[in-house]
Amino acid sequence: MSSTVAMHHRTTSIWSVIGCLAVLAGTSWAAYERPSYVLPCRKSDPEINKCIKNSFNYIRPYIASGLAELKTPPLEPLRIEQLAMENNAGAVRIKALFTDIVAHGAGNYTVKDVRSDVKKLRIDLSLGIPRVETRGKYEVIGNVLLLPVRSNGEFWTEFSDISAIAKIYGKPVEREGESFMMIEKMIVDFTMKNARFKVKDNINTQNVLGEAINQFLNQNANELIQEMRPAASQSIAKLFRKFLNDAFSNIPIRLWLLDN
Repeated sequence: MSSTVAMHHRTTSIWSVIGCLAVLAGTSWAAYERPSYVLPCRKSDPEINKCIKNSFNYIRPYIASGLAELKTPPLEPLRIEQLAMENNAGAVRIKALFTDIVAHGAGNYTVKDVRSDVKKLRIDLSLGIPRVETRGKYEVIGNVLLLPVRSNGEFWTEFSDISAIAKIYGKPVEREGESFMMIEKMIVDFTMKNARFKVKDNINTQNVLGEAINQFLNQNANELIQEMRPAASQSIAKLFRKFLNDAFSNIPIRLWLLDN
């Protein structure tokens, strides 16, 4: 083989490799397209917080129904297999396990305010939810006001006028030639104006005692919520951190946060 032919062969091979790499790169880049329910924001927008707020509110009806392509389950109703919490301080010292939970109302949230640092992928959300009703099963063991408590059965709750703060700490991760946001940490805190409880106790089956438990829960609802709020906040943050990670891990940053 002459040197000219050999050089031509090597050049052709090099360009073939480059062409294949370009096709692969193009395929990876084109594999993700901006969904219609994503309203992108620009990093340079002086009102980016308002833009992010509008984006979270715009996507609400979509995530309420669930988005299979993002692997996010429906928020209406929100079904939770298990939610565990433990409180070791104050007058309420209990371990509680809630299972087979069905919650209505979580998808009716409104993002009222946003504070962000997009360079650090930090987003703080202020939300309002008019009403959340939950049903499920529970197991509780511990002490309430120095009284030993051991109970399991079914529960029903209703919370109204909920105000919540969610602090999201993200970081970029690279995958398939794309950059995604992974939520490293999420902090949640909340307050509410009204709460109602009802339990059907399978251990303390006497009607009088069962009614006494329900009466105690409702008469001391606000105090119980205050006592359990730190533990409940941690459990809720853990739940929604997974929910949001499922969503953000399937939408490249470039599709919702534009460079210019």
